[in-house]
Amino acid sequence: KHSVLVVTVLVNIFSTSICTGEDTRTLIWSDEFDFLDETKWLHLVTTYPLDDFHYARNNRANSWVSDGQLHLMPTLTADQYGEEFLFTGELDLYEEDPEHPCNIWYDREDLCYSRAGEDIVKPVQLARLETRGRFSFRFGRVEVRAKLPLTNWLRPAIWLVSEHNTYGKFPASGEIDLMESSGNRDYHCGVTSRGVDTIQTNLHFGPHGLDHHWSNYTLKTNNTMTYADDFHLWGIDWTEDHLAYSVDGEEIYRLKAPGPPGGLFDLAGFEGENIYAGGGPMAPFDKEFHFILSFGSGGWPFYDYCDPPAPWTKDSKSPRKEFWKARNEWFQTWQQPFTIDYIRVYQ
Repeated sequence: KHSVLVVTVLVNIFSTSICTGEDTRTLIWSDEFDFLDETKWLHLVTTYPLDDFHYARNNRANSWVSDGQLHLMPTLTADQYGEEFLFTGELDLYEEDPEHPCNIWYDREDLCYSRAGEDIVKPVQLARLETRGRFSFRFGRVEVRAKLPLTNWLRPAIWLVSEHNTYGKFPASGEIDLMESSGNRDYHCGVTSRGVDTIQTNLHFGPHGLDHHWSNYTLKTNNTMTYADDFHLWGIDWTEDHLAYSVDGEEIYRLKAPGPPGGLFDLAGFEGENIYAGGGPMAPFDKEFHFILSFGSGGWPFYDYCDPPAPWTKDSKSPRKEFWKARNEWFQTWQQPFTIDYIRVYQ
């Protein structure tokens, strides 16, 4: 898979972070997606997050491998159950596919069902793949070669979360967002593009239960082509004293450990007991993390005050119904899947 090009690019990306000028780390895990390897990936089957417009399932209409690449694509609930079901039915993820039933491990009474009521049953079907329980790692170099989807009002994401939640629930144990974007070709909030020509990286951490936490997003806009027009290379360089993001060989953000006395807790300006006091210089980014490949729907970065406006109102009590009624405007834009060529981890 473009091995000569990858080696050249990686030397350019990462040589600046290695004191010797040569990256000697070796491959410890990869998926080249020659087949859908369920020893490496868990398909989460759930209606989580409840506010999103989609549910996640294990179905080859939404996730499949071909030509050495993984493809993720949305489908419509109504195509399987009929439109009336959206307004009157109950989606039961134990019954939909007994061979791949709901497998979320908490709040199953809510997160395994979607019921019509004030709003409709979730109208979109998607896939969410995780390496949780199969592969996690601490520190290293990550490379992901991917091409983004064309799917209006859906947000593709490549991200990592803590394997063991050592420091507590989100955001306490940290989140590493390697890539977030949207499937819209042309979409702006004010002067800022939020379309598929722009990607965002982010880091999240802080004590659980506060009304705020630390995050520092970085936007990268490609002015010559969108990230859906060709494959691009996303990278992480993660060590015990820094975490850096790169896109196509260009470093776009670096968080460096501030050192004692208070580490990242003090850097973020939190008060009270330092929940990271027992960790390393990059705590909470000093524990094992696992990968997630997913979509978001129904929320950020889509709003009715942007251009074009999202086809639902921000404070609506039935946003999924509003979204569904506008399907003749957005369904025709669902033209291209989210495609991942490979993921590689080096240490």
